[in-house]
Amino acid sequence: MNVHQLRRWSDRAGSSLRDSSEVARSGINTVYSKAMNHPRAATAVVLGTGVAAALLWLANRNGTFHAKRKETLQRVRRPARSRKTRAS
Repeated sequence: MNVHQLRRWSDRAGSSLRDSSEVARSGINTVYSKAMNHPRAATAVVLGTGVAAALLWLANRNGTFHAKRKETLQRVRRPARSRKTRAS
């Protein structure tokens, strides 16, 4: 591999990074303009994202369904304690 070939590859990579940054910038501008022109839709997206984040937080905090099911099954399958009766 020679230096000229590496230089060509690096030039291609640099130009594709510049192109992707321009695409990202135009995408951000589009999202911002849509949010400014449609405040109800932007509010709905923000609230929906907040609700989804809260549900994920609760699921992680309380454990997943599988973990809760496993815990419950262990509790149910545990042998019951025998009650000792007092002799009167």
